[in-house]
Amino acid sequence: MNEGYETYRQLSIKQREHRLRRSGLEASLTPAGKGVNETATYGSHRAADNYRQCYRIRVFGLAVLEILPLGTGAAMEAAALTARSALSEGGERARAEVQNGVRESVRGTERAGDAGERRGTVKIKACEGAAVENGSRVSGGGEVEPGTMRAGDVRERRGVAKIMQGIAVRALYSLGLDSGDVLLKAMGERRYIVLALTPLRAAAGQPLPAPYQAAALALGRDLALEQPGRTGLLMGMDPEFLLLRESTGRVVPASRYLPLDGVAGCDAGPPGTRGAFPVAELRPAPRGEPRALLAQLMSAARTADRLIADRSLRWRAGGMPLRGWALGGHLHFSGVTLTAPLLRALDNYLALPLLLLEDARASARRPRYGVLGDFRIQPHGGFEYRTLPSFLVSPVIAKGAVFLAHLIVSRYEDLTLRPLDREDLHAAYYSGDKPPLRAAFLPLAAQLRALPGYAQAERYIEPLLRGIAAGQTWDESRDIRELWCSDNQP
Repeated sequence: MNEGYETYRQLSIKQREHRLRRSGLEASLTPAGKGVNETATYGSHRAADNYRQCYRIRVFGLAVLEILPLGTGAAMEAAALTARSALSEGGERARAEVQNGVRESVRGTERAGDAGERRGTVKIKACEGAAVENGSRVSGGGEVEPGTMRAGDVRERRGVAKIMQGIAVRALYSLGLDSGDVLLKAMGERRYIVLALTPLRAAAGQPLPAPYQAAALALGRDLALEQPGRTGLLMGMDPEFLLLRESTGRVVPASRYLPLDGVAGCDAGPPGTRGAFPVAELRPAPRGEPRALLAQLMSAARTADRLIADRSLRWRAGGMPLRGWALGGHLHFSGVTLTAPLLRALDNYLALPLLLLEDARASARRPRYGVLGDFRIQPHGGFEYRTLPSFLVSPVIAKGAVFLAHLIVSRYEDLTLRPLDREDLHAAYYSGDKPPLRAAFLPLAAQLRALPGYAQAERYIEPLLRGIAAGQTWDESRDIRELWCSDNQP
């Protein structure tokens, strides 16, 4: 719990603010939330900030346990109770919806026991006081009787709750933490600003306070069930690419050729591309071994090649092969419990080396996309790691990334170096400043090579490590179709 507490403690308030902003969050930190009245939620801020709704969000192990609106009244109480009921129904699906590592720009499909005790189940409480901001707004006009909720309002509450959860988890994680309280203030238009963070600290000889204690016990039970080396690990992926007509420089919507579902499909694009599904995805069937998963990826690429009949189109991948088009290489894992140490191992031992290999134009993807520790809980009980760019830039990169990811998740307890906790390297990651990051990666590469199981993966990972040492980068202007669909793949 909170393995990076010393990192957090050594940062000044200003440094914490800078780090949160680098991670794509709005922040105006005050010591322990000073200036926020938890009864009335308005205090010493300028008049324009008066009456802004504040929320205290409790997080344990990257999972939001509770959202407490501060100083709310009857309108929020009705909304909170309805939202809580909706979130509590549906067992695993409800758990998946409320535990997502959410951004407001969520894309793609989101993914038991007592709902009050399971890890990741959110309780939304209500207090006495002022009404919630925009609490009575209804789409399409009309009025709402006090204390009643329409279906659209419930969906709105759920969406707002997911945004707040994602901000709270990212705020803690960005500062080296995974458990504690986060104080947010609503700024309107689904914007929230981080006012304060309080790390969870266990007092010597004392149990954790509720609701943290139950969550800690549930996490402990999950970890106790894992086998050494995680022999039950299952991996999947959905890396993205674009279809480009070079003669016009325009993206051709993937939906012209690919279905919404299937191993080769289409997905939504960045803001401003409504009504079409312009991005192509490969969705190979999950497998337990990297080699088997890569065979499925090759098969998915051949399916895409068959369905995309226009041979004049260029396939582009990477982090941002065209300005404004950020692409991801999302990896899915099940058979392993998501923890902060696992997520930080993926950041430092996988996202960092891929950044060192990426095209310079890919740095424009951050921080809207590609933030450290970006994850989403999936309905199958596993999670999706969303930080990576699209590694479809070449089969060599893809093979190295998949084998490296499998090795890291299998042995992450042995991978304890955290160079990205350092303030200078954290800043270098988001700015794309490679020289200091390349030097910092050397001991991590040595540690990877010493892991049990590296010999079996060496053939695929070593080309990546050699490329990093030589200062090589991939080229996002390259047409990848021939690389994946020819008979002469490396």
